[in-house]
Amino acid sequence: MQAVRIIIQMAILCLFYEIGKWCTSFFHLPIPGSIIGMLLLFLLLLTGVLNERLLLDGSGFYLRHFSFFFLPLSVSAIVLGPYFIKYGWKLVIVLIVSGVIGFLATSISAEGFIRWKEKRKYDRSY
Repeated sequence: MQAVRIIIQMAILCLFYEIGKWCTSFFHLPIPGSIIGMLLLFLLLLTGVLNERLLLDGSGFYLRHFSFFFLPLSVSAIVLGPYFIKYGWKLVIVLIVSGVIGFLATSISAEGFIRWKEKRKYDRSY
């Protein structure tokens, strides 16, 4: 029964991705559909329309098997070896800088969200 629940939750997450892709193509948005789907999911979770427990097991499965989804990328990196030998240093710099920017953006937004949630919890206690 747990497997069915995980599959349904993963299908719901994929549905948000597909809705985002549809919105991008229908409204001719320059933003990728996956980002639109994540924003829609975030808004539904934030407003309480969608409970986070509804997607907990499916998202946990994705996180546990995250490296598996990058396997095709690793195989193509082996095929493109000569290209990486010539231009690899540029790629390393871009990856490090973008990784640091992503890390900073995530940590700052998570810290702000935690502060906002604690403030909201504190305000409701009075």
